[in-house]
Amino acid sequence: MRTARFRERFFAFLVDLLLVALIGHLLGWPLLMWAALGIAYTIGSLVVFRGRTPGKILLRLRVVGQRDGRSGLRPWQVVLRPFLYVVELALLCGGFLVALVARDRLALHDMLLDTRVVKVTRG
Repeated sequence: MRTARFRERFFAFLVDLLLVALIGHLLGWPLLMWAALGIAYTIGSLVVFRGRTPGKILLRLRVVGQRDGRSGLRPWQVVLRPFLYVVELALLCGGFLVALVARDRLALHDMLLDTRVVKVTRG
């Protein structure tokens, strides 16, 4: 498995962001509540779809718990990952943009949590 490219991760994130926005809009939640919805959506997706969200499924990506790409996520990684997303978004996406220049294509949250996003060939 190879590490996912930035553009693959970006498009998967956009799909998930659009789904969260749609759900938030349909529920009539105010915009400030969408961060909580996004956190719940990500945690639920990572658990139910074993390291994937709908956006990652569409782009054939998976989050793995070790940089070797062979192990699943630990519960603490599943919980902390979406919280770090929110922090990175508040910091003008700086943590995400690290993946653009990092040799191993890891975003800041991947480095902190010892995870990586990989391209999968099946399932």
